[in-house]
Amino acid sequence: MKLVKLLVSVGLPMLVMMLSPGCVSAPKPLETAADLHCFVTEVHPSGARGTTGKTFAESHADRIVSRYIVTIDDGALVFRQHDGVLRGATFETLESKQWLRVWFAGPVEGSFPLQGTAKQIVIVE
Repeated sequence: MKLVKLLVSVGLPMLVMMLSPGCVSAPKPLETAADLHCFVTEVHPSGARGTTGKTFAESHADRIVSRYIVTIDDGALVFRQHDGVLRGATFETLESKQWLRVWFAGPVEGSFPLQGTAKQIVIVE
């Protein structure tokens, strides 16, 4: 009987605290400069495990058009920026004709189009 009272008085509140949404910390956006500012031309969801999909994008810097394939996996942070405020988003939020800021998780492959995996994406509205 004492064990049941102990579980109810101590264990139940601890369980509620662990499962409450307030205990889960929201991902923090990267504060460094983006590696790429680009315009989405196509979005392709993937059925592969661990890969959410790919985004085909273009960067128009100094009249030179660079094309990119950005892979977005389950570990990538995705945000939407509206009026200077970042809010969490998902891969499904991505659409053609959106502007993105992209941070790459590692080196970009020098093929054409350039290819890399995103660490963070911010959809700029």
